[in-house]
Order: sequence, then C-alpha cells, then structure tokens
Amino acid sequence: MRTWIKPPAQVRLEVACPTFMMVGMMRSGSNFLERRISTLPSVRCHGELFNPHFVGLAAEFRDSHLGFKRTDTVRRNQDAMGFLNKIIAASDRDHIGFRMFLDHDVLVMAEALYNPAVKKIVLTRNLLDSFVSLKIARETDVWLTTEARKETVEKVTVDTNELCTFALRQSLFYNDVLSVLQRSGQSYFHIDYAEIKDLDRLNGMAEFLGVPDRFLTADEPIKRQNPGRQEDKIANYPELSDALRKLRLARWFT
Repeated sequence: MRTWIKPPAQVRLEVACPTFMMVGMMRSGSNFLERRISTLPSVRCHGELFNPHFVGLAAEFRDSHLGFKRTDTVRRNQDAMGFLNKIIAASDRDHIGFRMFLDHDVLVMAEALYNPAVKKIVLTRNLLDSFVSLKIARETDVWLTTEARKETVEKVTVDTNELCTFALRQSLFYNDVLSVLQRSGQSYFHIDYAEIKDLDRLNGMAEFLGVPDRFLTADEPIKRQNPGRQEDKIANYPELSDALRKLRLARWFT
C-alpha cells in the first residue's frame, strides 16, 4: 500500500541527545501525556512544535524559547529542520520529545519518522470520542482545563459524512506511520487514550524511552473536559447510530 510519507531526499535531522516523537491526533490525550512525561526529571517534552497555526513549545517555557515565540510560525517554517535541530541541541534535560499530527510539517514528519535514532510513541483514541471532543472544543473554545468536571454535559450534533471523512483521514495517517515503522524495522510504543493514566503503561513507556525515572502517580492538573457516555454528548445519537449501522461502520465507532 502506498504511503504519502516518503523518505527524506536529504537527511538534515541532528539527533544531539536521546529524542522521541509522539505521533497522535487532536483530542487524543496528547496534552495530558506531554505534561505527564515532562514531570520525569530526565525528560523535556514539547508540544506541537509544527502546528500550522502556532509553535507549540513546552508549557514551562511560557510561549518563548530560544528566541522563538508561539506566534513565530513564519520564521519557523523558513527553516523547519534547522529550528528542530536547535530545539534538540538546546535541551535542558537528557531526553527530549515533541508531538506530531497529521497536518504538521510533512518534511519534518518524514525526517523524524524514518530516523531510527528518534524513538516513537503512537497515541490513539476511539475516533468518535476524538471527533466529538474536537467539536465540543471548537464550539466552546475550551481546549484545556484544570477545573473539575462540570455538572452539565456539552452536546453536539454529529454529521455522518463529516465524521467519516475525519475518521478516514486519521486512519490513513496512522496506517502510513505504522507502515513506515514496520517496513523500516523500527519498534514503537503504542498507548491508547484509555491507558494514559495507567501507571504500568506509563512506566512501560518510560522504560521504552530509556528513561531512568519512573512515574509514582498518574495525577496531573489537566482534567478530562468531556467525560461520560457518547449518547450523553451527541444530540443526534440515535440517528447517528442508525446511519453508521446502515453503512456497516458502527463497530469502529461505538
């Protein structure tokens, strides 16, 4: 099967210290996992360094690092690999990581993905849960919270075609990532959204990364924004379920 992530024509990535990449998608729990990993004394994990709309630096840097601000997307894009090399070389901890999603810089994705010196964490989530969480975040403009669960649950209407398009794009992206890793003989650590508070899985991830530290607790200030059942968050849940059954897709979403 063809993949859109092609090997880099020229290798420019300089892995100056132990480096890892977290492959995920929006609303997959990557914010939580990024901050959990960074609580280990040996690890610095940045966010979406190559988000098209902002430079996702680690939270502790308060939106400014090495002369780059969160809004400096144009300057970053002028030399994306040079930017990443600077970030890695200037790491203040022994291990450094960053997050990469579907719509991030294609060349950086290829460089990091094909480079066996960059360890890979693959983070997944139920696609319907991810899609609903994304719709709620866009409609409420709340993307991250440290507050306790609200009494009322936000509800959204899910368009079947929109959901299927989202699911197809994400599925193809993950397929490409895993195909590249398997064909190039690279190991990776897979963790699902449902496991990101599991201490055994978290410590297994730390071991995979070669980090000497271990997690003692799964506590973290970031709270789950929209807990509860799918039917409590989807205004048209019966109609959506019926449409997915008719398409023979229900098993992949519910």
